[in-house]
Amino acid sequence: MSPQILHKLTDHVGSVNAGIFDSTGEYIITGGQDKTIRLRNAQGGRLVQEYEGHGWAVQDLAVSSDSARLASCGGDRSVFLWDIETAQVCRKFTQHQQRVDCVAIGGGSSASSVVVSGSFDKTVMVWDARSSQRTPMQTLRESRDGVSSVCLVDGNKIVAGSIDGSVRTYDIRAGKLLTDDLGCSVVSVRYLSSSVRESKDPISCLLVGCIDGSIQLLEQHTGASLGVFTGHKCAEYRIRCDANTEVIVSGSEDHYVYLWDISTNINGTAGGGFSSRLSGHGGIVNTAVFHPHASTNESKRNSILSTAADGSGSYGSMCHSAYWKSKLDNKYMVEVTMTTSLSHHHLVYETALPKPYRIVHMDEDGDDAEDPDDLVWINRGHEEKAKRKNRLKITVDDQNQVQEVTCG
Repeated sequence: MSPQILHKLTDHVGSVNAGIFDSTGEYIITGGQDKTIRLRNAQGGRLVQEYEGHGWAVQDLAVSSDSARLASCGGDRSVFLWDIETAQVCRKFTQHQQRVDCVAIGGGSSASSVVVSGSFDKTVMVWDARSSQRTPMQTLRESRDGVSSVCLVDGNKIVAGSIDGSVRTYDIRAGKLLTDDLGCSVVSVRYLSSSVRESKDPISCLLVGCIDGSIQLLEQHTGASLGVFTGHKCAEYRIRCDANTEVIVSGSEDHYVYLWDISTNINGTAGGGFSSRLSGHGGIVNTAVFHPHASTNESKRNSILSTAADGSGSYGSMCHSAYWKSKLDNKYMVEVTMTTSLSHHHLVYETALPKPYRIVHMDEDGDDAEDPDDLVWINRGHEEKAKRKNRLKITVDDQNQVQEVTCG
C-alpha cells in the first residue's frame, strides 16, 4: 500500500514547531509560531479545542498518560500546564531565563505530578505540578549549552539532550548521572520503552537525533551504539525523530519525512541508509512522530504525524523564518544568537567598530530585562534596519556569517 495523507491541517500561521498525539491516539495536538495550541480529532481532523496564553512561539508539547493534562513551553520563557478538557491553565512556571525549548510530563503513581523543562539557558528544571510552589523542585545545571530535548523514563529518570553534544540521564531517586558524549549537537532524544525487534537481546534504547544529519540508536544502560541512520538533512535546525519497534521516522530540512528499517540497519545490511521518504510538506519538516500505539497495535503501526515550517501538520501513513537577537558590549564584541523555532546557534564575532559608533542597548520595552520584545528582525541573506534610530543593523549571508555591523 502506498503512503497516504489522511489529513493536511493548515490553519496555523507560520511554522508548526511541535506535534503530538494524546495518549489514546484519538487526538492530535499542535503548537506553533502563532503562539497557539490546537487539539483536533485524529480521524476527521476537526478542531476540538484551542489553547491561548503563550506570549511567544510554542516550542514543544507533552501530554500526560491519562490525557488529562497538557504541558507546553515557548519563547516567552514559560511552561504552561493545561487542563485539556477545559483549556484552562492549571499552573504556569516562569523561572527560566531564556526561551524554553522542550518539556515532558509524568511521574511515579500520578500521570501528571512532575513536569520537566529544558531551556536555552542551559538548565533542566523539575517542577512539582501538585503544589503551589513557584520555584522548581530541582534545577540541573550540567549542560554547557542549550537543552534541546527532554524525556521522562519510569517516573524517576530524566534524559536530556543538549547542544553541547551530550545526552545526560539523571536517576533522580538514586542520585546518579550518566553522560553519553556524542561529539555533535543533539536536537532530539526519544526513549523507546519497547524492545527493538531483531536485536539479539530484549533491550530498551535511546533514539538521538544530531545536527550532523545522523540519528543514533543507543542502548540505554551502557550507551553502546546499535546503529547510525543517515540520509535526511539536519544541519541547521531542530529536527525531531521517533520510532516504533521496527521503523525510525524523522523530519528533514529538505521537506521530506524519512523512514529507516531498524532491523536491517542494526544487523549491518543497510549501512544506515533510509528505506523510504514521504512527500507532502512545502517546508522544513520539524517533527515526525508515530501513533502512541504503533508498537502494539498492528492497525496503527504505520500512522505518522508530521509538522512543518510551512504552517502545516500532516497525519497519514507511510516558512522559512529566523529572528536574531543582538547586542553590543563594552568590548565591542557582537553577540548573535540564532533563535529560530527550530534551531540553536550561538556565535560571537569580534568586530572592528571605528568611532564614533555608540554602544547600543537593545531594550525595546525599557524594562532593562532581556525579553522577546528586544529582538531585531533580519531576513536571511538580506538586511533590515531596526525601527528605532541608533539601533544595531547586522547583515547576514546565507551561511549565517555576519557581513556588516553598523548602527542605523
